[in-house]
Amino acid sequence: MLFPEKMLEVHVLTTEDYLKDLSTGLMKFGEFELKNVRLKDAEKLKALEKASDQEKQAERVGNIKLRLDRLASSVGVPENLLKDTLDKRKPMSLDELDSRLRKIENEFYSLSEKIESLEKEELDLRFRKVRYNIRNQIESVTKELKGEKLFIVVVAIPKYEIQAVQKVLSNVPSLVQEVEEIGNVAVFLLVTPENYKQEVLKLSASFVKQIELEEILKEEVNIEEIEAKLIEVESEKKRTKVILDKLREGIIDEILELYEGLWFNSVSLKIKNASLKAKKFFLFSGWIPQRLKKEFEEVVRNATRGVYVIEFKEAEKVLKEDKNAVVPTKLNNPKFLFSFESLVKLYSIPKFFEIDPTIILTVLYVIFYGMMFGDVGQGLVLFLVSLILFLKFKNFRVIAGLGMAVGLSAAFFGVMYGSVFGIEEKIIPHVWISPLHDVIEIMKVSILIGAFVITLGLILNIINTIRAKNFVELVFGHHGLAGLIFYSSLVIYPIYVFLTNSKFDFSIMLWGILIAIVMFVIEAIIEAKHHHQKVSPISVFFNIFEVFISFISNTVSFIRIAGFALNHTALVITFSSIAEVLKGSTIGDILALIVIVFGHLFIIGFEGFIVGIQALRLSYYEFFTKFFKGGGKAFEPIK
Repeated sequence: MLFPEKMLEVHVLTTEDYLKDLSTGLMKFGEFELKNVRLKDAEKLKALEKASDQEKQAERVGNIKLRLDRLASSVGVPENLLKDTLDKRKPMSLDELDSRLRKIENEFYSLSEKIESLEKEELDLRFRKVRYNIRNQIESVTKELKGEKLFIVVVAIPKYEIQAVQKVLSNVPSLVQEVEEIGNVAVFLLVTPENYKQEVLKLSASFVKQIELEEILKEEVNIEEIEAKLIEVESEKKRTKVILDKLREGIIDEILELYEGLWFNSVSLKIKNASLKAKKFFLFSGWIPQRLKKEFEEVVRNATRGVYVIEFKEAEKVLKEDKNAVVPTKLNNPKFLFSFESLVKLYSIPKFFEIDPTIILTVLYVIFYGMMFGDVGQGLVLFLVSLILFLKFKNFRVIAGLGMAVGLSAAFFGVMYGSVFGIEEKIIPHVWISPLHDVIEIMKVSILIGAFVITLGLILNIINTIRAKNFVELVFGHHGLAGLIFYSSLVIYPIYVFLTNSKFDFSIMLWGILIAIVMFVIEAIIEAKHHHQKVSPISVFFNIFEVFISFISNTVSFIRIAGFALNHTALVITFSSIAEVLKGSTIGDILALIVIVFGHLFIIGFEGFIVGIQALRLSYYEFFTKFFKGGGKAFEPIK
């Protein structure tokens, strides 16, 4: 748990006949990361040749994915169901996948195209009916206004634009008659004197269409035949839609299964691309956790019927052979620490030999937060809200997991402080200290925590440098033994003297600092020789001065724990004081209650967020910088 899992590089040589079974077995096994085969690992394969069909297969897989995505979008397959298929694999050949997809496409798209054709026919019939109605209304209007020189237009207006058009026509003498409604569009016949023509044409060209009277009046239309045909088309469209809806419901599971087959073929193709092929043999490589060595070999043996050659290499041996090799990092933490593991990954991925700080970060972050936000009531509210988020919303589980942990910590330290919703020692007595009344004590504790955390970081760095076999940094580094001696002399010794009331011996402090400085200088000389450079005294001086400043400032930085503990209490007192001023009348009591409720919500939300950031800053800047270099590559299994 304190270190990432040990990894093994694995090389497998077998025949192409077992590729499908091997792909299925590896996907079920899951804990296998593919890597490109190095030529030096392929000495057993003499006549290397590219698989001629791999590019065609990749193109085919891509084409099927585009078709499947289009079909899923057209059918309306829920996004969450599509995401669920990403972790599933169903062995299926590309031919079977293509055939089943083509069958569904033919059924679905033929019905969709039929509906589209019927809708076009319906629209055409409706417009013919509109022209017939326009003709009848033109005849009646022209009879009434005989002798007038008229301007006649058809106006097709989206229903939400009707008021805007009416406003434009308010000053124009006109006769407006509604002809027909087609969906969300209303069709009107507009008749106005010729001299108002330009006013009407100011309307959008998409709304107005000028008609030729002679063309409309001459047109012979059988309205009974149109209406009968319209009824027939609407009925057929409705029946086809019912069939399409039933088909849509029935093919969703089929589409999801095809996606599982697609992912299977994608991984199989990935294995082929990462492998080297010679005639009917192929070689592929990857990484597995060392603890799964036997299980992996059993999977290969079963999939290849014993026709295989396998080789395992420890990560250290791989790095000896190739210094540029990248060993993936697989963290090994209990599932309930996933929120804090996310915080570690947010900073960086540990290298495979580094200490995994997840469990240490969990303890420190929870303590930092609880001490800065110690309150029983507000801590429990934070815990309950986070619990609801955790149970109801999967996407918020990382944040909710953090919230539950720090909420319980805040409640625990609330008991230690005797604070319930900011009321100190009136509801429960303090068990440890009261930040409001024991300011100096909580400041002392904060500095002690800082000294402990920084010392812990230096010790962890010593362990990391031993594992990395970097003995120069181990002995002479700023965060190695030299740094530990320097910090112990500069900070730990004075704190020890202060706490124990011992006699301060300046020579102990001075000799410790001088020894550390000499070690820092030796490191600078070694580094300069390694890079074929001259030692710069000024550069050495400022590097040592920077170490001095950083150790002091990092330690003092932990006073923020005491500061935010006091700030938390002060904020509650502020809102309580405002509420007290408002009390005295019915309205005042209601306002006072609103202020108290808002105040606590503000403290839980805003201050809770700020405290979280401060706890993260102490973890990242003051602690991680002492030992955690990161820069590792996360283990990415094919599952």
